[in-house]
Amino acid sequence: MAAYHTPLNVGHDALREVFPGRFKVIKPAAVELHTTMDLLCDAPTTVVLTPDTASEQRFLPEPAALRDSLLLADRGYLDLHSMHRVLDAGGFFIIRAKAGMNPQVVEAWREDGLRLRSLRNKPLKMIHAKLPKWQRVELVVLWQVEEHSLRLRLLISWHRRTKAFCYLLTNLPAQRDHLDMIYRAYKWRWQVELLFKEWKSYANLHACDTTNPTIVEGLIWTAIAAAALKRFLASMTQRLAGVPMSTRKVAMCAMHVVGRIVQALKTGDGAGLYDALEAAITYLACHAQRAHPTRDRHTGRSQLGLEPLFGSHDGIELAEAA
Repeated sequence: MAAYHTPLNVGHDALREVFPGRFKVIKPAAVELHTTMDLLCDAPTTVVLTPDTASEQRFLPEPAALRDSLLLADRGYLDLHSMHRVLDAGGFFIIRAKAGMNPQVVEAWREDGLRLRSLRNKPLKMIHAKLPKWQRVELVVLWQVEEHSLRLRLLISWHRRTKAFCYLLTNLPAQRDHLDMIYRAYKWRWQVELLFKEWKSYANLHACDTTNPTIVEGLIWTAIAAAALKRFLASMTQRLAGVPMSTRKVAMCAMHVVGRIVQALKTGDGAGLYDALEAAITYLACHAQRAHPTRDRHTGRSQLGLEPLFGSHDGIELAEAA
């Protein structure tokens, strides 16, 4: 699963007292949507609406909910105390780390396997200038958290465009999950970015020209509900039609089928709802399939061996390890 937040300009500056924004000049009134997304199901599991000034760390999934699961999160969610509790609960994480941290370095390797003995047993800030830029580096680092030792893997790479180091923290075991796999897995977090883009582009999630905070919240939740319905249709079409679906294409063309479904729900027409759903699945299976499922296995979202599961008997599982 992936945790992320996105700021949203609510429009009218008069709402700055109800929804204070972090950037008081550019966006004096703004909200944030804190979202946890199940990446195997391609659907959000929690969405929380808060003022833009709320801290992201408060909306991390509960550690117990991450047992035998992997959390992908951006650096705004970095919290050592929470990571320690996730470890105790039997969960896993890959989190983008902040540049200013200073744990104790226990071990260090280059990507080619060479052990960097000169970097051992020193604070990270002391060895920062010695980190190679032409290869990725893996460190074993140590913090003291809640009177306990927190021992994690810190992966460091040089970003040529920004001319800065990028950091990933994980507790995945090195014996099973090598460095390259960690980087490929973290790319899956981009799916939650695409989810927000979908909400803004195809679900009318944008600023509202009103000073009424209740109307603002209502329009935001309406947009998210419409987007959730489209994701549900994409999932059901993949299961029942047995074809890999593009959630973006479904978001773009579902307007042609959602009207009949909503009308049947409004009138309580059970037979009409069944017919509308059948027509929707038939239409989407023809017009919203993924364009290059074979390519996805090599360079896209399926390169980690996760493939769509078609025709699941229990109606819950939507992906499995190949």
